[in-house]
Amino acid sequence: MGGVELLVREGVVGPLAEWREYLPMGGNAKMVEETLKLAYGEDSNLIKDKRIAAVQALSGTGACRLFADFQKRFCPDSQIYIPVPTWANIFGFLTLDFNSHHNIWRDAQVPQKTFHYYHPESRGLDFPSLMDDTKNAPNGSFFLLHACAHNPTGVDPSEEQWREISYQFKVKGHFAFFDMAYQGFASGDPERDAKSIRIFLEDGHLIGCAQSYAKNMGLYGQRVGCLSVVCEDDKQAVSVKSQLQQLARPMYSNPPLHGAHIVSTILGDPDLKKLWLREVKVVLDQLFSFLDFVLLVKEDCAVQ
Repeated sequence: MGGVELLVREGVVGPLAEWREYLPMGGNAKMVEETLKLAYGEDSNLIKDKRIAAVQALSGTGACRLFADFQKRFCPDSQIYIPVPTWANIFGFLTLDFNSHHNIWRDAQVPQKTFHYYHPESRGLDFPSLMDDTKNAPNGSFFLLHACAHNPTGVDPSEEQWREISYQFKVKGHFAFFDMAYQGFASGDPERDAKSIRIFLEDGHLIGCAQSYAKNMGLYGQRVGCLSVVCEDDKQAVSVKSQLQQLARPMYSNPPLHGAHIVSTILGDPDLKKLWLREVKVVLDQLFSFLDFVLLVKEDCAVQ
């Protein structure tokens, strides 16, 4: 993110280097507010009505772990359904023992099951099996869903398929927890990449969401993320946020300062935000160009 990063670092990081205070347990309020707009919409009534409990988290992994602990504490008999495959670390690609999503809920002592997602033969979504698994799961089950740019397959449901999934979740009373680590890197448009979440909200679901700026702002080492939970009303949101903060206190006390200020500065300034949105699209175009080049080289090698 060359241009916007340079501007922000010159204007923000220098002065921040002298700052030493703690953030509140809930994190940088401005960063959280702007992050919610990316997921739920600039004019979201849920935000206006204060129905979303949200805290700054340690990137996407930290947001997932915080929610897993929340699930274990308040729904102790529940389990989590995780797609096959799902995000894995580089040492154990598609290996359950090293699979990061599995490790997060395992260490929170939440029982796990899996549901069908990818169809290797067609290199696409195994939609019939996915729907069968959601139908056969006990009512009120928790499901982990990749909001966009599914890792590691890159295969996402179509808009119509998301609507069918949302409808089935409504029928069964399932709870959807979205991991949105790559917003902007599926289509080049963060707004479009939030469509899966918006569909669930249109259907009246209460959902959870993990967001991260590691990829779409390049803030890997800053560990900037957000955990949000949509609640029945503003009073429930206050209670849920309080419990999330209590869970965070013995886990990491409070989140990092500098990265959150970088995010809040970019998203809170209309000109910087426009520049960032343009650069997200540029980066994605570069990634696709590189992929095309790799595929071309692979084909040439195969011919030779």
